[in-house]
Order: sequence, then C-alpha cells, then structure tokens
Amino acid sequence: MSSTRLPASLVPTPLAAAVAARRRAPGRLVDLTCSNPTLAGLAYPKTLASAWSNVASLRYDPEPRGMRSARDAIAAWHATVGEAVPADNLVLTASTSEAYSLLFKLLCDPGDHVLVPCPSYPLFEHLAHLDAVQVHRYTFRDAGDWVLDQGGLQAAVTPRTRALIVVSPNNPTGNVPTAREWDAIADVCRRHQLALIVDDVFAAYPIDATRGHLITPDLDDVLMFRLHGLSKLIALPQAKLAWIRVTGPASPVAAALEALELIADTYLSVSTPVQVALPELLEAGRPVRQQILDRIRLNLSHIARRVAGSAVDVRRPDGGWSVVLRVPCLGEPDQLPLALLERGVLVHPGYFYDLPHDGYVVISLLAPEADLQEGLDALCTLPLLHST
Repeated sequence: MSSTRLPASLVPTPLAAAVAARRRAPGRLVDLTCSNPTLAGLAYPKTLASAWSNVASLRYDPEPRGMRSARDAIAAWHATVGEAVPADNLVLTASTSEAYSLLFKLLCDPGDHVLVPCPSYPLFEHLAHLDAVQVHRYTFRDAGDWVLDQGGLQAAVTPRTRALIVVSPNNPTGNVPTAREWDAIADVCRRHQLALIVDDVFAAYPIDATRGHLITPDLDDVLMFRLHGLSKLIALPQAKLAWIRVTGPASPVAAALEALELIADTYLSVSTPVQVALPELLEAGRPVRQQILDRIRLNLSHIARRVAGSAVDVRRPDGGWSVVLRVPCLGEPDQLPLALLERGVLVHPGYFYDLPHDGYVVISLLAPEADLQEGLDALCTLPLLHST
C-alpha cells in the first residue's frame, strides 16, 4: 500500500530495539546521543517564554516569503556576525528539513540527483526520497582531519545531478571545508551548472574560542542556498522557524526567489506567533548559545584528557555539537554500542552516519559534564577495547 518513497521496511533494527527496551527498563541511562538542548540541563531565560505573548500574533496576514519584520530581524542578526544578508533574499520555512524539501521541489524533477557529504547526518536520503529525488554521495576521508576527496566529488556528478549539498560545520564530524576545498566545490558547481546548498545551522558554535561565527564564503557566480534556523541558534527545536538565503548571479537569484515564493505560498507553513516573536527570541537566545558554547568546549577538553593514552582517538571538530571517536576495529557493527548499553551508556555507532562500522562511535557534546565523564569512563574501560 505504501509508495516507493518510503523505506522498504519500517521494522526497527536490533540495535534500535535494544535501545528502546533499555529506555523502558528501570535504572539510569547515560545518553551520550542527545541532541535535544531542552533535555540537556540548560538554563533558559524567562524572556524566551514571554516572547510568545505578543497580541500581534492574533492577526493573520501571511506573506509567502515570511513576514517582513521577521526577515528584517534575521538580516539584523546576520549583520551582528559579520554577514550582509538582504531581507529580500530570505525565504522563511518551518524547519531546515522543510527548506530542503522546498529546494528539491525547486531544483529537481523526479529521479534527479543531489550530492550529499559522507559521513553526514542520516536525514538527507529520507528527505530526498520523499521528493522522489536520488542521493549520491561524495566523501570527506579520515586523515586525522576530514579531507575532501576531490576526485571522488568530480566522479559523483552525473547528467542528472542538480545540486551539491555541503554541511558546514558538518554533523557529526564538525569539519568545515578549507579554502582550497571550497574552491574545489565551487569549481564543480560551475563546471556542471549545479546549485550549491550550504547548511550552516551549526555555524554559531565554533570549537576554537578565538574564532567567531563560522562564515561560508559567498560565490558571486554560483547559485547558492544557505540554510539556517532557530532550532540550533536559540536551542529551541519547538520554535519552528528556519530560513533560506539565496545568493549568486542576479538573474538566477531573482528566478529562484520567485519560484520559492510560489512553492512557499502553496504551504504557508510558518506560524505567525514565531515570526512575531523572532526579534525578541534572537536576543533572548544569546545566553543559551553561550552556555552551549561553554559546554561543548569544556566537554571536548574532558574527552581529550580522558582518552589520552587509551585505545580511543578523538577526531577534533571545528564546530557543532558532536564529536567522532575512533576506536579499535571490533567486528560486528553493533558490538560496541550494545556492550556500552549493557553498562547503561548510549552512543551512536559510526555507521549511522555512513562512517565505517568497525572503527567509530559518535557522541553528543551537549551532554551534562557528569554524564559525559561517566560515559567516557565506561567506554575507556570496556574490556573488549583492551582485548584487540
């Protein structure tokens, strides 16, 4: 009865079933996979709640690209981090997932291809398939740092490729392309007339405290769609608002904005209350961002100290909320996460993100400090790591 846009099977994997059973069981579970900041013990200012009480929300006057006041607030926020973003070049969506869906509708016919980074978050394939679009991968290789396979990127392009997606910082690796890698990405887009979609939702979270907002270079001769949103920026996933910033040559940009306005007008999915509240939300969310920055930096330093001299290696990220750990090859892909689950610790195996299954785990840097330390102790003292 289901369409081929859905997965062939919705049966949980053995690991997913084991995790669900452990969550139902009594006893403490140290969750080192949590990416929901509202469950991470952060202190949220009360002004984030009071922002929703504006009576202007009672009037409904939809604008397909988003309310002008909201787009002006977004442009003003970008200016504070050194980016000139015209409000007229913004299109609001309910989430970055919806932004991808709108862009797939804009750029692709059924059966067309988009290029996605590997490793990366396992959402692209589902989003693309729901829009009858195929996913092809290009790789960042683990060389201690994550290095773009430029030859592989070129080889991944087909006559039906319509867009290249970059996540910067990537999730979960946290890497940001180097200047040389951005040049190679831009060259592929020019050569094959591809749109460039850059997801920089984690750009406000650089690991290096001496770096500011991780800014993606603009390319005047490439049609670019930059994605950002409140989910990461103010750490409130339930505040459903994201935006697409369109840049590039004037004529393609104007055509893309006109088409996106039509698509957005078909759904009108962005709620009025979140748009009215946006200026206050962006301001009130600033201390929450700082708490997250402090935590991810502190947690990463804890990880580096704890794994020193152990069988575990850290792949240091440039930004974001996650870190990849290299562990000895262990055979079966779920062996290590299941062994940790028996100790009451939850991690993600690397294959969730298309990392090789026999040598990586991914943990969240959002975890409270005590949870992280407890989970690291369980990982670093796991007997199977010392029997290889």
